[in-house]
Amino acid sequence: MFAKFKKVMLVFCSGVLLLATVGCGGNAAPVGPTNSPPTAETTATSSSPAPSPTPTAKPTPTPVPGSPKGPAKNWPVPKMPDVARERTEAGIISFTEHWFDVLEYMYVTNETKQLKEITRPQCIECAENFIDPADGLANSGAWSTGGKLDAKVTLAVVTDSKSGLANFRLDREDLLIYDRNGEYNGKLPGTAKADVGALVLEYSDGWKVVNLQWLDSK
Repeated sequence: MFAKFKKVMLVFCSGVLLLATVGCGGNAAPVGPTNSPPTAETTATSSSPAPSPTPTAKPTPTPVPGSPKGPAKNWPVPKMPDVARERTEAGIISFTEHWFDVLEYMYVTNETKQLKEITRPQCIECAENFIDPADGLANSGAWSTGGKLDAKVTLAVVTDSKSGLANFRLDREDLLIYDRNGEYNGKLPGTAKADVGALVLEYSDGWKVVNLQWLDSK
């Protein structure tokens, strides 16, 4: 009986427990760790790229006002309000105020691009009074400073589906002129009393100035 039991145990040990670190009734050699393939989780972890560093925001350049040393630099460009794109009386009022903001920006910076974008070439008065003189200064290396504007819309009318009209009163401070060497070269005097005029507008995916009319002597 004992011999049969011993034989059974030997079979049991040799057939089942060979993976154990200690054999049944013997000194079986320890089994070392197996080189198992990496799991999907460890593979994903090891192959994931390192997180990119957060980019540092560039500081906004400090606006520098115009002076005898040169025109204004880093001056913020006036942003057109959303309502200024509407084909409504409120849209005309907002657009007209924006147009004069851009005109003042031109005086400050000596840049005409922004005003040209919202003014049709057929506005001769706009070209002769504002755009051409500013381009002439820039081409000669001269510039202007001052010219702060205060525009008030007194009437806004949508005349039809493609046009509108805005009457305004405009006050302007002195506009000082400097030549390319920074020498004072005269001024355009400010308004002693408000100029009164009208902007004739055209609507095509937003308002544009097509004509400027002075309703009172300047």
